[in-house]
Amino acid sequence: MRAMVMTGVGGAEVLVMREIALPKGGEVGANEMLVRVKAAGVNPIDYKIRKNGLFKAGAGTVLGFDIAGVVEKVGAGVRDFVAGDAVYYSPEFSTSGGYAEFQVVDAGIVAHKPASLSFVEAAAVPVAGMTAWDGVMTRGAVKLGETVLVSAANGGVGSIAVQLAKAAGAWVFATCSTRSMDFVKGAPIAPHRVLNYQTEDWAEAVGRDVGERRLGGLDMVFDCAGGDVVSRSIGLMRPLGRIVTIVNPSGKLDEAYRKNVAIHYEFLQRKRETLERLTTVIERGQLKVPIDSVMGLEEAGAAQRKLEAGGVRGKIVLEVG
Repeated sequence: MRAMVMTGVGGAEVLVMREIALPKGGEVGANEMLVRVKAAGVNPIDYKIRKNGLFKAGAGTVLGFDIAGVVEKVGAGVRDFVAGDAVYYSPEFSTSGGYAEFQVVDAGIVAHKPASLSFVEAAAVPVAGMTAWDGVMTRGAVKLGETVLVSAANGGVGSIAVQLAKAAGAWVFATCSTRSMDFVKGAPIAPHRVLNYQTEDWAEAVGRDVGERRLGGLDMVFDCAGGDVVSRSIGLMRPLGRIVTIVNPSGKLDEAYRKNVAIHYEFLQRKRETLERLTTVIERGQLKVPIDSVMGLEEAGAAQRKLEAGGVRGKIVLEVG
């Protein structure tokens, strides 16, 4: 099969097209499936693994952790899928990924592809979608009528988090940079208010707004930016509020203790039920994942360079098969 394979740890040039054997020789074990990959999303974790050799990556590693494709073969114990089913999922970062024509995956983390999405669109969802769901809905426990702040709302995770919070009935603030303002404001499902962290004091603006509306503070913050977002948000929180971060925060956090504010650190958890919940929101028209660009499998290196350079609006997706 064709695959973009790492020749070692380093720059995007280490990704080369190779003919390699089918994973596990094309055989599947109990509760496993062989999937023909149709499209693979490109994420920051891809170039971080490539550059730093994370998860023991090196020569021979195949990246790509957002996958949409078609089931080719199922192993013993697989009851919910048959050959020909369209599926989407995110494999573990330590396994061989989706920059290849075929992939073997544990059926327990796979869901049927949303019928309304193409394979390219579906491949843009799993990593960012599951991260945003757990941040907003599971850890953040957002409820109808609450007030939420999402930082870095232009990114893959942040843009989905905004939409999930709105679907739950929250009033949503969002922050982004100057170059992303039009993109975030013009999204099909946009935040209620967008703040430019480069040209205005977002914390002061949020504090003033919640004060004028007598809300008593923010109920939940989802931090996708890092830096001092968490530490500056604590003073804006209502007692018993929740903060979720997917990056390492900086600054003093002790005020959270005095206000009974919970701070959660989140890392991606792969669950079929999360993908199924995302499918429900997608099919209701409450979640739309923007696509920045679609490239060929052989352009994986260029796709990673583009993502790493910044300024990407939505997801980059590789067409594989």
